Formats: sequence, structure tokens, C-alpha cells
Amino acid sequence: MEDSGAILYQISCLKEMLDQVNEEIESNIQVTREIESEMVKCMEFKASLTTRESQLTKSLYISHFGIDGLLFVFEKDLLNCA
Repeated sequence: MEDSGAILYQISCLKEMLDQVNEEIESNIQVTREIESEMVKCMEFKASLTTRESQLTKSLYISHFGIDGLLFVFEKDLLNCA
């Protein structure tokens, strides 16, 4: 009878240990999900910044093209006036 009591006690202790391990695993899974969620947010933000950079670069080149054209016309007019 004492042996069965000792066995039940060991089983109870092992179950408590297993429950604790399961809680830690669930906690780690939650942290992993949060990290993955933040990574996705960062990737989306990076993509939006890349798009914005592309738009600004395009705008810059268009502005340079316009300025170059105006300078060409201005220089041509200066030469014709001289």
C-alpha cells in the first residue's frame, strides 16, 4: 500500500513538472508570435519606405529634368540676346 502511495506521489510530482513545462512552452510560443508579428510590421514599414523612396527619387529626376530644360532655354536666350 505504501508503494502505491509513493508511486501516486511521484506521478503527481511529474504531472506538476509537466504542467510547468507546458506553461513555459505556451509562453515561449506567445513570445515567438509577438516577435513574428513585429517582424511583419517592420517588413511592411520597410516596403512602404522603399516605395516612398522610389517616388521621391522619381520626383527628383523629373525636377532635375525640368531644371535642366529651363537652364538650357535660359542659356539659349542669353546667347540670342548677346
